[in-house]
Amino acid sequence: MKLVIQSDSRIWGGNEKWLLLVGRGLAERGHEVLVSCKPGRPVAERARAAGLRVTHRRPGGDADIVRAIGFALMLRAERPDAVLLSAFKRSFWAGWACRRAGVRRVVERLGIEHDLPDRWKYRKAFRDYIDALIVNSAVIRDRWLRSAPSFPASEVHVVLNGVIAPALERSTLREELGIPRDARVVAGAGRLEPRKGFDLLLDAFAAAADRGARLVIAGNGPEEAALRDHAAALEVAERVHWLGFRQDLDNVLLGADVFVLPSRREGMANVMLEAMAAGCLVVATDISGVREALGARDGRAEAGWIVPPDDAPAMAAALDRAIEATGGEAGRRRLEETRWRVEHWFAPERTIEDTERVLMGTARAEVTAPPGSTS
Repeated sequence: MKLVIQSDSRIWGGNEKWLLLVGRGLAERGHEVLVSCKPGRPVAERARAAGLRVTHRRPGGDADIVRAIGFALMLRAERPDAVLLSAFKRSFWAGWACRRAGVRRVVERLGIEHDLPDRWKYRKAFRDYIDALIVNSAVIRDRWLRSAPSFPASEVHVVLNGVIAPALERSTLREELGIPRDARVVAGAGRLEPRKGFDLLLDAFAAAADRGARLVIAGNGPEEAALRDHAAALEVAERVHWLGFRQDLDNVLLGADVFVLPSRREGMANVMLEAMAAGCLVVATDISGVREALGARDGRAEAGWIVPPDDAPAMAAALDRAIEATGGEAGRRRLEETRWRVEHWFAPERTIEDTERVLMGTARAEVTAPPGSTS
């Protein structure tokens, strides 16, 4: 199979990690992979570093028919069997270009809860151009189908994110930050923007019982200054470490005892799975794929603590329980469960294989559905 993966991203996050994992994995399976992306951005740099071909021919904004024609001409020259799209806002022109170029299979990947917008360009794109949709959570799938009942349910495929266990043997985070050996470390990671809920994490951390605990936050974004001010107002600034964007997130997570996902809106958060793989106890808000990743089902115990969104007191209470469980029998049982899930449900090989089936048009709902969900 010859595949073009199209990304419009300027940043490096969970969706981009997924694309690179899939692109590299499919190339290792013998498929030819070309990545269409912005020049000078992390996707281009990391795709090249992974040995993938890169092109900067890509669709543009709503009024940019010139770039759409250029993308179509590139596709016509490359003659891919399938195109995997990840930029929802580009679905119209990208899909249009694919059809003009005669691409047999066009697949969109949607990694966050989203309705089909009531705008003609999206309605046309998902009626005439997009053949299949990949989502990473049954919650996302069900919401999509409620908003787009005309889109074939048999072509909305749940493909769980894959996560690679850290290669490091130990973390240097405590030494780097001067954190005492006996202090509990709570971690959060992601872009510092309102939907990620770091204000809630600060509120919960300030209310937690362990006054010796430290909070490390890896990431940058437009809310950083406001969040720093909020930490100062809560009188926890001296116990909060702002790490900025980190290339060594594995090192950060391996150095933490508890990871908190405080998001207000999210898909199956890749960083939560990375924290599970790194051996963190996990507290997360009850959004999208969190219950699929952490909740009790199929006879298995809960793997983490799930709290309502936008509920700082509930998050603080769960954080207290997680900190208290650290190093004890209750924590050990949770960590055993998270390891089992990482190995059996979120293995990279499963993600790559399931995505390959969708791209080739051979996937069935029961193949790509997550354990415990309905097809």
